[in-house]
Parts: sequence; C-alpha cells; structure tokens
Amino acid sequence: MKQQNFKIQSQSESKVILTVIGGVGYGSFFADSKTEKMKTPYGSVFVSFGQINSSNAVFDVAFISRHQGKKHVPPHKINFQALIYAAKKIGAPVLSVNSVGIMRSIPLTENYEIYEHLKLKSHVEPTSFSDFPLFIPNDFIDMTQNRVGTFYDKETVHTDMSDPYCVNIRNQLFSVLRNQSLSYSEGVYLCTEGPRFETKAEIQMYAQFADVVGMTGVPEVILAKEAGLCYASLCVLTNPAAGLSSNIVTADEVKVCADNHHKIIFSVISDLAEKLKKEKETLEKKCQCKEATESGKL
Repeated sequence: MKQQNFKIQSQSESKVILTVIGGVGYGSFFADSKTEKMKTPYGSVFVSFGQINSSNAVFDVAFISRHQGKKHVPPHKINFQALIYAAKKIGAPVLSVNSVGIMRSIPLTENYEIYEHLKLKSHVEPTSFSDFPLFIPNDFIDMTQNRVGTFYDKETVHTDMSDPYCVNIRNQLFSVLRNQSLSYSEGVYLCTEGPRFETKAEIQMYAQFADVVGMTGVPEVILAKEAGLCYASLCVLTNPAAGLSSNIVTADEVKVCADNHHKIIFSVISDLAEKLKKEKETLEKKCQCKEATESGKL
C-alpha cells in the first residue's frame, strides 16, 4: 500500500469534524443521516454522515459501524483494513467506541461519580462494572492470532507504537469527561481473538498485565497509527470478565450495558466534536501521529 492513497478526500466528507467507529449497541448516532458506500482497496464500507449539536452549534460527524453487514460481523471477521482506509479517506480524527470486560479493580483518574452510592469509592470493584467508569486506553496488548495487522505487505515498515493512541485526542476526551462530571479511568487494553469469551485461567493471566479485555481494539489501533490518523478509544465497561462474578458472561449483558450508556456516549461525542472544532489548528500543529511510520521504513 502506498501512503499517498490516503490523501484522497471527497468533497462531501471535507467538513467532517470527527469520525466515530462504533461496535456493539451503536448502530447509528443520528436520527437523520446520509449513508454512502465508500470503496476502498480492501472492500466497500458503509459510512453514515450526519450532524450533532453541542452548545447550540452544529457539527458534521461520520459514523462507521464496525460490525457492518446484513448480519452482525463477528470480531475475528471484521475488515479492519477497509474501515481504517475509509476513516483516513474521510480525513477527520477518529474516536473508537469499544465494549470491554473489566479484569481487576481500576483506580479512578477522577472520582466524579454520578451515582450517590459510588461517591465514596476510590476505585471500582468488578461487581459495580455497570455503574462506570468509562475507560480510556493508553496502551494495548495484542493477543489476537489470525488478523491482518498492517497495510504494508510489500515493504518493511516498523511503525512507532510508543503512544498508540493519540495523546492530544485523549487529553481532549479527558477534558470532556471532567466537564460532564463522568468517572473515568485509563490503563491497558488487551485484545483477544474471539469470538468466544476468555476462560477464567486466561483472565487471571491477562489481569497481571492489563486492566480490561476486548475483541475489537486490535488491529484497528495499529492500522490507524500506520495511516497517520489521530485515533483514540473510549471504552464502556460492560461486564466483569470470567471468574470475577458468580454469573457466566453473556452476550446479552454486553449489549444491554452498551445500550444503557448510549446517551452518555452521544453526549461525550457531541462535546468532543465541539472541542476538536475549536482547537483544530492547534491540535494539528502539536500532533505527531502522522510521523509514526517516517523513521520505520527500510
């Protein structure tokens, strides 16, 4: 893949402030939207374009469903290359919304609980996963097995992953969460192959190195870094991982919890779009995401 292919941008997409890639429970963020079929070298992607309001201002946002298809595409079959190529073609910063399981107690970065019974807690136990916090990864561990994790098959490119998630977008996201008095934490995301849930033994091992576990964050973040995208992830804790609850892990609880957080996620996205609009030029000057592959080519 040649990097210059990513510079293609259609006129209809040029005003987009933020691209959202969503998973379980996030079919669309817009009541009224225009859906376009975007062709990429890796397959076609359906992208919804719509508008959201924040502080009486209107912002153009694009939404890409990660599991798009007539049926729900399982995590190990997602066409991540096509999704990220489409996001790069749109040309806006990317916020990925992921559903994850909690593997251990996570210290809160800010103790802004919106529920009274949690205000005195300094951390969240696995039994209270449905009451927050939101989780923003600052690093990841890749335990996937069969996924295509690069655009570069015909040349050697060692992409810098020192900061896999855009520092500037993450800082803007933190600011939005604080302004909305939402609890959040940050840490390490571990991605498994799926589609099965993890075993109790696996969770015990993974919890030594990471805080949350999911099936969709990788190779999405890697491809975004290769594409030079400003990319960050906002995770919703949907369930305690295997062995941390007396109940078995089910797909229903993941979807129900994601659905319950839909309004909150939409509110965060609205305010994030506003901040990105106001500080677009400053962020572009500070950002080093576009330089991730420059020193890695042989």
